[in-house]
Amino acid sequence: MKEKKEKKRWGLIIFIVFIMIGTSVSFVYYGFSGAGETVKYKELKFVKFPDRWEAKIDGRNAAFSFLPSDVESISAFNDSFGRLQGKLEIDVTYDLNSTYKESIALAQHQLGLTLAEYNVFVRKGFTTNNTFNIPIITCSDAIPTVPVVYFRYGNTTNIHAENNCVIAEASTNADFIKVKDRLLYGILGVMK
Repeated sequence: MKEKKEKKRWGLIIFIVFIMIGTSVSFVYYGFSGAGETVKYKELKFVKFPDRWEAKIDGRNAAFSFLPSDVESISAFNDSFGRLQGKLEIDVTYDLNSTYKESIALAQHQLGLTLAEYNVFVRKGFTTNNTFNIPIITCSDAIPTVPVVYFRYGNTTNIHAENNCVIAEASTNADFIKVKDRLLYGILGVMK
């Protein structure tokens, strides 16, 4: 009988030790990878995650690669954001053979993920025929209810509008991601 009590006691001790070690290990591996640094921009609080910044805008979480202060220097002309705000669908396109196609594709994907939180559908396309069965979308397809964002190479990084087409130009891989964030901040009303 004493032996059974002793086994139960050791079993309980081992269980408690296991729980303590498990909790410590999980904190080390997962506790530091969650939300971290916070930065305020105007009235918004941005929280740093390992791969993004997040802010609650209009009651929904929006994800960005760069803070607003990192993209303030990107010029936006001709009421570019006004053409994109309040839309149910925004078409995005780029040249299939662009030198920066990987960065542009990532920018389009991230733009679509964030705008989906706001019930905006982002339809992706290329400016020319392609073997991927992806739609051909050009600036001539832009209409007031479904504007087009055309990501293309430019000597300077900027955003400007031609009729209902918003042209997002960048000259480096990183700048295409920055211009995407500048677009998002403009669409969501964080920046003008």
